[in-house]
Amino acid sequence: MGVVPVGSAPPKWQLYAGMPCWIELVTPDLDSACEFYTALFGWRYENRRASDEGEHLIASHDGFPVASLRTSVECGARWRLFLATGDCRLACEQAESNGASVTTPPRHLSGIGTKAVLGDPCGVEFGLLEPETSWQFDVGLPATLMWAELLTIKAQTADLFFQELFGYTAAQFGTENQLDYSVWYLGEESVMARVSMLREYINDETEPHWLIYLGVDSDIGTDEAVRRAIAANGRVRVNPYDSPLGRVAVLRDPTGARVALVDASRAPEGNGIPGNYDPYED
Repeated sequence: MGVVPVGSAPPKWQLYAGMPCWIELVTPDLDSACEFYTALFGWRYENRRASDEGEHLIASHDGFPVASLRTSVECGARWRLFLATGDCRLACEQAESNGASVTTPPRHLSGIGTKAVLGDPCGVEFGLLEPETSWQFDVGLPATLMWAELLTIKAQTADLFFQELFGYTAAQFGTENQLDYSVWYLGEESVMARVSMLREYINDETEPHWLIYLGVDSDIGTDEAVRRAIAANGRVRVNPYDSPLGRVAVLRDPTGARVALVDASRAPEGNGIPGNYDPYED
């Protein structure tokens, strides 16, 4: 699958530069993480390669890749979002010129593509991926990526950086004093959202982060998925609630990574703009 700028080709057979195209869990306890996500989603794992980054697994659901998981003892457990690019090295240079820092230079991962990890000017990690032509990544289904939000204190800085890098347009919802929620688009496609952290929940230890939403099968539902998560040693951060995205809950997995669950079948018709409440620290 190729990666093209917005407007260069129909999105059906092309991936626009800046589209979410991979998610990666970085965790100090790979075994516990694997057990948790298998209990929730039935993920299966393949050890794609050994590297100086530690063990690296590809998670699949129904035979299609959905995420990668790898070990790291630095900075705790967290989910990363990777954004598509047609030229990973050039995109890294452009990001650096706009204030980002490259923390993991471009490297090739067999079956996935060339990937790099950067820190944006707001202090949030994100990835760039130049996918192989054979690349596959299931999204929009149960057990796969459904939505992503960037939660940050420096909302304007994030808007300027990512919109400059990928040409996103934005639709603003809420107000600065209540909910400052910006949905980013490529063409007519909603890509992800930026959420300005609520001031009453900010302290000296608050850090910006990605909140990754994973789909829940409607036959199971979010409430039952939360019960299964608790039984698998997950912790509830936000109890299930109804939102424009569907029935949502926010968890921490047993290794400490934040993750949201969403049953999209519970989304009201005609309203695709999610709102989220996320207390940032335990």
